[in-house]
Amino acid sequence: MTPEALAQAAAIVVAARTAGGPFGRLPEAVRPASEAEGYAVQDEAIRRRAAAGQALAGWKIGCTARAMREMLGLDGPSGGAVMEPDVHASPARLPARDLCNPVAECEMAARMARDVEPREGGHDKDSIADFVGACLVSIELAELRLPERESMGVGELIADDFFQKAIVVGDEVADWRSLELAALKATTHVSGALRGEGVGGDVMGHPFAALAWLADALAARGGLLRAGQIVLTGSIVKAAPIGAGDTAVCAIEGLGEVSLTLD
Repeated sequence: MTPEALAQAAAIVVAARTAGGPFGRLPEAVRPASEAEGYAVQDEAIRRRAAAGQALAGWKIGCTARAMREMLGLDGPSGGAVMEPDVHASPARLPARDLCNPVAECEMAARMARDVEPREGGHDKDSIADFVGACLVSIELAELRLPERESMGVGELIADDFFQKAIVVGDEVADWRSLELAALKATTHVSGALRGEGVGGDVMGHPFAALAWLADALAARGGLLRAGQIVLTGSIVKAAPIGAGDTAVCAIEGLGEVSLTLD
């Protein structure tokens, strides 16, 4: 992409996210044609949102399931930005009218204790653990806001942060090393009804495997996973649609639970 096309694409993404509602395809002349171009647009959108007062709070990791990666033609997971205004403490309440086809995903999150420097050969679940200060339960509130998503390339999905809208975070657990994270059971209930369950290992064998992937991916494009950032490591439970009047409760044994109500 030319610098002009990159700037135009990022401006359209930021304007669409600010306006809310369905988001159609980017004009063909500025449409990212690859993962690399998608991340370039994403990074420029992050810069523009930060300049407007929306600081980067952390990241979400998507497509941690092999079946989803194969369907989209991805070699690995995908990452998206989480901005400060979109971080909510549990219990959270948000207006349903501001959302477009919302879904709730139960995820294990990590709070980074220090910057993650690149590691020769890349990080793994064990090396990345040294940089984690706390683990916690989170809900990723995603929006299926792309009505043409089935015809969109992966670069377009990446440019728009892979459906990220907001996150809800619970209490931070500093003693996470006493827990076998891959074996922890997770559940999602919506208005009292069980919508799905899984275990931490459903995310790439271990949630920290996704975290290591993100650290390496950021380093490859000239960035770093920073101290204080929060990272959602991927949905343990299948996304659950929610609407006005619903309360989603996501729980992970040993880490607690969080809730989100749509008014």
